[in-house]
Amino acid sequence: MFGEKGVVRVGPYSGYEALLREIAKFFNSGVSPVSEEETLSVYAFMEAADESKRKGGARVELQAVLDKAVKEAEGIKF
Repeated sequence: MFGEKGVVRVGPYSGYEALLREIAKFFNSGVSPVSEEETLSVYAFMEAADESKRKGGARVELQAVLDKAVKEAEGIKF
């Protein structure tokens, strides 16, 4: 892990085997190992962090980010 005060080892690197197994299961079954709710929460968190950065570090509510995304998605036509 890299930080302001230096680099610290946080554990052994065990590779991507577990991730690749889950990816293969997903491709074979079509069932995601991660719920839609968890996926959206992760993306909302990342977007809120980006929005906060754009606003100079201002507080950004996750629910506001989710609400905005839903509103924008409703306008998309496939």
